[in-house]
Amino acid sequence: MIAAVVLAAGASTRMGEPKALLRTPDGRRYVDAIAETAVAAGCDQVVVVLGPPHGESIRGVLPAAATAAWNAEPARGMLSSVQAGIAALPPGVAAALIWPVDIPFVEIATARMLVVHDGTIVVPVHNARGGHPLRVARAHFAEIMTLDPARGLKALIDAHATEVVRLPVADGGVLVDVDTPDDYARTRA
Repeated sequence: MIAAVVLAAGASTRMGEPKALLRTPDGRRYVDAIAETAVAAGCDQVVVVLGPPHGESIRGVLPAAATAAWNAEPARGMLSSVQAGIAALPPGVAAALIWPVDIPFVEIATARMLVVHDGTIVVPVHNARGGHPLRVARAHFAEIMTLDPARGLKALIDAHATEVVRLPVADGGVLVDVDTPDDYARTRA
């Protein structure tokens, strides 16, 4: 079983509104677009990590394919949301796609490549730049729970550099990170 852990607990201070609720050019909320892509790519479960201040408003519109996990202190950093999502996964999950909600334009075929890959840590790479979602096997879940929040998942990648698979993809969506109103405007143009 493969899961998608969608990180949507941030305060979205630079954006000024919850990124999970932003709309793609075809009208879908970012959280919906990611959940649909994950399921279409073969993910068996979608866990959306929520937290204050926007978590309850996002929970109210979660797609049917998703369940929620709660991060009470998202200000501790993105790793705290990764940890909350990993903790919410059932024992049968073999790997998880760690997927920030502000990266909603990944193609189904790209996500599928990550779902079926057998690497323990897989990073999609476009134009020599690593992107998201990151695939992490269950073998690393316990270690993720002990990582230093200041270093985040980079510490895991650095510690296991020899086993990290840098998977070349033609999909520029793995790099489209929507953090600010200007970023959002560019995706709407």
